[in-house]
Amino acid sequence: MRKLKKKGFTPLETIQGPTPQKKRRFLTGFTLVEILASVLILTVVIVPFITFAADNLAMDLKIRRRIQCQLVMEAEMEKMKDALRKDFDTNLLAWPSDLGDSYHVWRLVWEASDTLLVIGLSGGYDTDKNGALEADEVMVTWNTQYAKRK
Repeated sequence: MRKLKKKGFTPLETIQGPTPQKKRRFLTGFTLVEILASVLILTVVIVPFITFAADNLAMDLKIRRRIQCQLVMEAEMEKMKDALRKDFDTNLLAWPSDLGDSYHVWRLVWEASDTLLVIGLSGGYDTDKNGALEADEVMVTWNTQYAKRK
């Protein structure tokens, strides 16, 4: 009768370890090429989303500042109209240009006649925090006319 061999390692393989052909069978994991390919694919997919989100945040901040500037300018225009209702000869150019929270305004007052004033306001957000409004920081420009009541 023939003796059947048990499957598995022979005693010699147990002492020396598995042969290289058998060893490969037990190795698992990813190769460097697979990892680099997956990182490249993730980068190609994720980077546009990150750029899109960053652009949206910057645009959101710009829109918020423009809306806030509109509200501040509207309040300033109403204060000027109230002052002119009380005294038509009020010097509007002597008013401060700082409106608070880094918002500034330029005023232009022109007397079209003895009873008519043309008022121009240009306002914006002082992004460089230098206390003055440059031309590239102007967000809103308003013009109106105010007539003296008799």
